[in-house]
Amino acid sequence: MEDAQSSATDYACGPPRRHHRLYFEDGTLVMQVENAVFKIQRSLLARYSTVLRDMLSVPSVEGNKDGTDEHPLVMSGDSAASWELLLGLQYDITRNRPGALKGEEMLTILPIAHKYCMDEIEVWILEQLKMTSSYDGFMDLIVASRIVDSDELYQDGLQRLLSTKSFPTLDQAKRMGVEVTYAIMKAAADAAIAKVTSDLEAKHSKALAAVANPKCRNCHVQEWYCGNCSHGM
Repeated sequence: MEDAQSSATDYACGPPRRHHRLYFEDGTLVMQVENAVFKIQRSLLARYSTVLRDMLSVPSVEGNKDGTDEHPLVMSGDSAASWELLLGLQYDITRNRPGALKGEEMLTILPIAHKYCMDEIEVWILEQLKMTSSYDGFMDLIVASRIVDSDELYQDGLQRLLSTKSFPTLDQAKRMGVEVTYAIMKAAADAAIAKVTSDLEAKHSKALAAVANPKCRNCHVQEWYCGNCSHGM
């Protein structure tokens, strides 16, 4: 039974079909993402996306009625899961509260928010991600920086990761990629080298001080040969 339900809501496969939650009979726009057919209010998309606002404002060409049940507006290259989460934000106010979405869910929405210039949503997601204080959260910032092509966000995430002075697991390293993993390992190596160098310099300074200020090992008279107790250094 559970497998059947999971298959029905997996819109990456199977025939095109109405979304199980986000198909409203009073909707004014029908759109298809992968095999999920959504029917929503046209104003929802136009409100947040300048790209979609312009797209939807173009007069229909005779015989071409994209956005209807007969001819859904096909969003090529997008993920049904991404649109499901994004549209869910609009119809479920509780999902807009801070902490209501997990980092993974926000990263699922971010690509389409960025692709369609949904600036308000993109800024909101990035602000939520920046509130993190966990290692996985810092990794989310790295992933987000690649989606929105932000070096500033990348450096923020990287510095936070480095501040933990922790090594990533194999799965975390795979997720972050070679560049970030290398930066973490290099920082750790540099810190280790700096500590060894500091320790050696301290020992060297101590040895020089001992030569400059000779003391008897027994009575600590500052001479190479102690006439007091007849012992040498």
